[in-house]
Amino acid sequence: MNQTDQLAALLPPQTIPVAERMNMPYLGYHLLRETLTNSLLGDSESPILYWLGKDLGRKIPIQSSTGPIMPFIRLGLGQLDLLEESAETIVYKLTHTIHNYQTPERLSRSLSLEAGFIAGSIEQWKGKDTFARLEVESSSTIMIRAHTPK
Repeated sequence: MNQTDQLAALLPPQTIPVAERMNMPYLGYHLLRETLTNSLLGDSESPILYWLGKDLGRKIPIQSSTGPIMPFIRLGLGQLDLLEESAETIVYKLTHTIHNYQTPERLSRSLSLEAGFIAGSIEQWKGKDTFARLEVESSSTIMIRAHTPK
């Protein structure tokens, strides 16, 4: 069975293995996420990033609640751990080394992309409207709670 790479819906398939083998500084990515999105989007940063993340997530084929874990790692979005799962709610813990150097207020805005990504991928999997809430207690305690009403 020929299995398609989950990320092929987001990137040209031939570039994925090449990009994954590159050893590039993280600073450029961090610049894009922190400075440019904040400057370009201003007060609308959080809702726009959520919407963009949800759109991207809908394109990722997953088959279970653990489905988003590897795309998160491969895209450099962080380590996603499944904490809880019920018929309507799935809770993940998100960790990334860079989060320790950011304020909870900044994380609450910038990580809307990740929350939207989770909502979109679960919505695609379950075939039902799903929304995700980002819960930033501290730089090291970040939860994403996805809810799919019955």
